[in-house]
Amino acid sequence: MKNTSITGKIYHVITNRGAFMYSDYTQARNKSWEILIKSGISKLPVSLKAIARYLNVSIIPYSILGNDIFSEKISSGDGFTTSLSDGKKLIFINDKKNHKRMRFTLAHELGHVALKHKLNPAAHRNIEFDKKRTITEMQANIFARDVLMPACVLAKLNVSTANEISRLCDVSITSASIRMKRMQILYQRNKFGLHPLEREVLENFKLFISEKNKNNRSLLP
Repeated sequence: MKNTSITGKIYHVITNRGAFMYSDYTQARNKSWEILIKSGISKLPVSLKAIARYLNVSIIPYSILGNDIFSEKISSGDGFTTSLSDGKKLIFINDKKNHKRMRFTLAHELGHVALKHKLNPAAHRNIEFDKKRTITEMQANIFARDVLMPACVLAKLNVSTANEISRLCDVSITSASIRMKRMQILYQRNKFGLHPLEREVLENFKLFISEKNKNNRSLLP
């Protein structure tokens, strides 16, 4: 079991490779807001292709290269990121996986790029909820969660179930359930929109939120 402690702004989890601190968490969270803004994202589900374009990342499905080019470990996994000699980043995605799982994998790998993680020579992803977590893997997971399912937007839409999140954000029910558990905590705190980046995300999503809420009200009996 991981050793976890929370004291005010101090948050730390003992991982297989060091302590995951609150500063690691906020770095990934804030970067997700920054990337949503700079990529021009203003609606759900989030366009990961738009984020890839902004980050100048090429996305390559496994199927394009054939089944024999990768090792058995990599070919059975979800995907990985690597870098060319000129610094260009490539994300390889296992397109045999479920579409919604692929979206989380892609967002996770984009997180490695956005957070400028060392690839050594590649960052691999093998499951949706990593068992052997490192600090960089945890950060990439947080980035993926917050990019695909921005809490401030979900709060403005008054989501209350994992199924709603899965449908709105085009993510797996596994990812949506994890997000919903966190949303329940955030609803209790009710401190959305305190950070200037988060406020800017909300401003960009303003029209989408308004239209969604209007449509939802029209469906009421």
